[in-house]
Amino acid sequence: MDWTPLLGFPIEWAALGLLVVACLYGERSGFSGLGVEGCVASAMLGLIVGYGWTGNYALASLVAAGASVGFAIAAGGLIRLLRADPAIGSFCLSLIPGLALGLMARMGPHRIFDEVPSPGLIPGTMFAGTHAEDLLANPWLLSAPLVMALAWWILGHTSLGLKMRAFGETPGWRVPGARPTLYRLSALAIGALWTVPAAALMLRAHPEAPPVALGYLALACAVAGRWSLGAGLALAAGPALLRAARPYGVDLGSTIAIEIAPFLLALLYLVILARRALRIAVSPQSRVNPDVL
Repeated sequence: MDWTPLLGFPIEWAALGLLVVACLYGERSGFSGLGVEGCVASAMLGLIVGYGWTGNYALASLVAAGASVGFAIAAGGLIRLLRADPAIGSFCLSLIPGLALGLMARMGPHRIFDEVPSPGLIPGTMFAGTHAEDLLANPWLLSAPLVMALAWWILGHTSLGLKMRAFGETPGWRVPGARPTLYRLSALAIGALWTVPAAALMLRAHPEAPPVALGYLALACAVAGRWSLGAGLALAAGPALLRAARPYGVDLGSTIAIEIAPFLLALLYLVILARRALRIAVSPQSRVNPDVL
């Protein structure tokens, strides 16, 4: 049996873990984590278009970060301005970059996928051209644990993170000299940045068809994990393993089954693990907002 496809598991897990972190920031800002799907699609678009324009991966990453943060702020601002339901508004707005990504993928080929050597990897290593290259020469993958740790530290151990959480959990709270909307949108913008390495990992791993709906998988893990970072990351390992096993589909039926398996597992997470969280009543003491769920 060929175990090579399972080498993609760390990449899938890291990407989903980064999106879980982004969902956590969205929830703490008082908006829906459904907007993460739009952020990651915007980041993928930024990487494809940015590299096509500049031929420089670092500049393309900056374009991707700008696209992701821009979408987060625009979506959050529109939802706030129109007083729309956070979940429905985030879902509908996320469809725009998602559909644009689908159209862009069909317009290929794209420079970022055809360059030799592949951009985004550490060049000149002994692992070039091998299956270990993505694991040992991919700066995005190597930095993913540090990025997650930084995100956790900002949200839980800084005054900025405390204010973002305070205004997100109690949007009506007023403090002289502080603007709740500014802090809530800041949380969305910072959360959007964590989707950029996830988008880069997925574009590298799946150049033939950039994946969609990963944000929804990550949101299911975050909800089922009761918005705990550690639990969300642990639950993300299940869908990541199933996604890594997709090459083992030998016929149409098994391929379709493997494709939908991560989403069925995410649904199972929600049914079994999130039922109590979904029944929590709205109260000033509650850290869970059913409207966001």
